[in-house]
Amino acid sequence: MTLRKKLGGFALGALAALFLSSTASAQDKVNFRLDWQIYGTHAPFFLAKEKGYYSAEKLDVTLTEGQGAATVAKLLSEGTDPIGFLDYGTMMKGIGQGLPLKAVFGINQSSPMIIISHADAPIKNPKELEGKIIAMAPAESTAQIFPALLAAAGVEANKVSVTNPAAGAKNALFLQKRADAIPAYVNVQVAQLENQGAKLSYFFYSEYGVDTMANGIAANSDWLAKNPDIMKRFLRATAKGWAEAKKNPDAAIAAVLKAYPQLEGQKAVLRRQLDLSFPLLETPATKGKPLGWMAKSDWDKMQEIMVKYAGLKDAKPVEQYYTNDFVPQ
Repeated sequence: MTLRKKLGGFALGALAALFLSSTASAQDKVNFRLDWQIYGTHAPFFLAKEKGYYSAEKLDVTLTEGQGAATVAKLLSEGTDPIGFLDYGTMMKGIGQGLPLKAVFGINQSSPMIIISHADAPIKNPKELEGKIIAMAPAESTAQIFPALLAAAGVEANKVSVTNPAAGAKNALFLQKRADAIPAYVNVQVAQLENQGAKLSYFFYSEYGVDTMANGIAANSDWLAKNPDIMKRFLRATAKGWAEAKKNPDAAIAAVLKAYPQLEGQKAVLRRQLDLSFPLLETPATKGKPLGWMAKSDWDKMQEIMVKYAGLKDAKPVEQYYTNDFVPQ
């Protein structure tokens, strides 16, 4: 009887230890929706995953490609994906329409938005878009903000011919010279097009007063209220990934290629895109602040532009759009 009791106690103890071990190693699953097909700015997220920064925070993170800002905003608002890499101008308009979204970690805080044209037929300013064909998918962030550029520069929208290719097809139309121009990110399409031999001319939206923040991390606000600890852990790991990528960009690109080996031929393009992303991480108002921290003045300026030019109906206290509460200090 004594031996039986001892064996029984040992078995119970072993089961308890197994249960505790399983509980301790359990990871919260998070699907992080990227804004677009893979490009260099995504590399730090893949590096954070490859280095084990997410798993160290007990997170099982899946990185999924996106199909444009409007689509990502919809997926986040529906709760299909709780966290995403989202254009903040598109997010702001979505919040104005009642979508439950919140910005939590700024990344491309200086605007990367540009208009690209052919070097042998350069379009040097928005006015020169009149009578030209510009190709853009309606869901992409540059398309969402494009009306603001035209309005700010005094261009009549009905004088610009807009064609809407399928997502990801505008580069081909441009290279075939079936489009005179495309809206783009300086840290995305410039490297892609030059890699295919194109000679480019481009100007920035910000040159005409449309200096809006671009992509950052956003979350479904209802999910965020219920999962603040997951959000803090996700951003801690993400910040480490960005810090490591700045020290070792080649390792960041290697992490992308490990996940997407079919992109090996784009290695140089990805690296240049990542290099062009680092200068976008801060604005004059965020210098000296932790990575991801956002300034009220930048949000105020952005909302003013969105209300004046981009169809945002009502101004709100900008704290309704963002929070720094989850940014690692």
